[in-house]
Parts: sequence; C-alpha cells; structure tokens
Amino acid sequence: MEGGDRMNGKIRIGTCSWSDRSLMGSGWYRGDATTPATRLRQYARHFDTVEVDSTFYAVPDQSQVYHWAARTYAGFLFNVKAWGLFTLHSMRYETLPRWARDHIPRPESGQIDYRGLPKEMRPHLWREFTSAIEPLRQMDRMGYLLFQLPPKVEFSPPALRYLERVSDIVRPFRIAVEVRNRTWMTAENRESFLSLLRAGNMAYVAVDEPELDWTVGRDAPVTASWGMVVRFHGRNKEAWMKRQPLVAERFRYLYSDGEMLEWRTSVQEGTALAETVFLMFNNCYRDFAVRNALRMQCLMGVSCRAGEGVQGELFPIDERQDEG
Repeated sequence: MEGGDRMNGKIRIGTCSWSDRSLMGSGWYRGDATTPATRLRQYARHFDTVEVDSTFYAVPDQSQVYHWAARTYAGFLFNVKAWGLFTLHSMRYETLPRWARDHIPRPESGQIDYRGLPKEMRPHLWREFTSAIEPLRQMDRMGYLLFQLPPKVEFSPPALRYLERVSDIVRPFRIAVEVRNRTWMTAENRESFLSLLRAGNMAYVAVDEPELDWTVGRDAPVTASWGMVVRFHGRNKEAWMKRQPLVAERFRYLYSDGEMLEWRTSVQEGTALAETVFLMFNNCYRDFAVRNALRMQCLMGVSCRAGEGVQGELFPIDERQDEG
C-alpha cells in the first residue's frame, strides 16, 4: 500500500486516530511499532489519510506537526480537528496557551468557552492555531480542517454568521463542518445552511451514527468542490441514549459489510461531484476502526488484502446480501 501513486484516487479511507490508547492495546500494531513515530509509519502503510484528534484539546506544537508530515510518504493527508474553543465547546482553562492564561483569570468552574475570551485575544489564538498546522499545508499533507460543533449548538443566524467568519479566518485551509443537532437539517433550515457551505466551499460532513431524536440523519449533500467527508461513529444506539456514556462504550461498534455498503450510492455521487471522498472511521474501540477501514477499502474497490475477496467492490458492485 505504500507509495505516492495511489494517493491521487477519488476515495481516501482512514480512521480518526492512529494513537488511540485502545487501539495501541489491541495488538494491531506489530513488530517495532512501539513509538509514536513507528506507529504512524506502520499506519501509513495501510492507509492514505488519518484524522488528528489531539488538536481538539490543545494547540499543537509546530515542530510536532512537522514531524507528523516528515514521518509519512508524499501524498499522505492529515485531517485536523479544530481546537474545541473554536468549535464552541466548553474547554478546560488549562488548554489555553500559557501566554493567554497570563491575561485571563481562571474561572471558578475551571472551564472556558469562546465567548469568554477577550475579543482582542481571539485573532491571536486563531493565528497561533493555524500557524501550528501550517507545515501540513506547506508540505501538501493537509486534507481538511474539521469543525465539529457540539450538540447544544442549534441552527441560528448567529451560528451561521460564525461559520461564515470561520471560513474567512482560516482560508486557505479546506473546511469540513459537522453539526450534531437536528435543527440544522430540518426542512426550514437545511437550504440556508447548505447554501452557506457552498458559498464558502466548505464540506458538509455526513455522519453514520444512531438515528435518535437529536441526530441529523444520514443525509450526504456535496457542498464543496474539493471533497466530500463521511465520518462513521458507529450505531451503538443503546450507549448513545445514555446521559453520560463512556467514550469507549459509545464507539464500541463494528460495522458489517451490509451497513458499510449502504453508503455506496452516496459515495458514487460524491466521486462524480467532488475531487475526493474521505471515508473516516471514528468507531475507535480497540481495532474496530482499522478493521472496518481496511474492509471498506475492499468494498469500495480501493484495495483488497489476500483472502478478502472483491465481491463488494463499488465499481462495479453486485447485489448480494451481507453474510454477517
């Protein structure tokens, strides 16, 4: 799988972490893959893209970002999750850079959100974050910058204006937006939201997750010329319905071939309308995500390992049912 030629394909498949503690304890990494560097190199032998989750929790060090790029072959793409403060999450005060903490007293709650930042400080924090990930863009290793809004953020004119400002602030990074509240995709609001994304060439992130009262469903409109993004969170409905489920419990779900093949029509449409389709597995429980991502490579006709067979290839594809 290693090499640059395969990177020009229309479909890229990967996982939403390569260093998840559960994955490292699953035995998937073998041989000398005992350090962050060797694990990333081994991951890149199987996949051509990955999502970086650690950037949600804090601004990364630029030298660390450079090393990510240096440890992978030309054409490998990193998709970066935007810092939680920028996606309207409430974050621990300690995630602020030290210089920012020198100017902002620690709240009693120990939490801070974007509205709690002094307005004059916000541009500096944006520049620090985008400068930190700039090596990926300069080295042609940058896929998309993911803005995943929390479930509490409903569709509203202020929320639309915020996304519009984000589009201007982080240009020329490619933006993918994942909303997690059903109000964004109601009949009344859907077109206003999607029109904003199209105007900014931002990708709507389609999601595979349990069908609940508040989730957005499996709609997959293509809103950006550069790409379409689908994130697979698992369908563990019972865990998602709990008030505060453990992260491992929520993502403990292994997709069947039949469930993954439900996306074949959307993927076909995506390859016709966008430059690249990203299929990213976030069911990060032990090796579930990598197993499903490897199998999806086969089902989509990207690559098949020995013994996997090709009966599920997307181009063309047959109609046989999943065998369990």
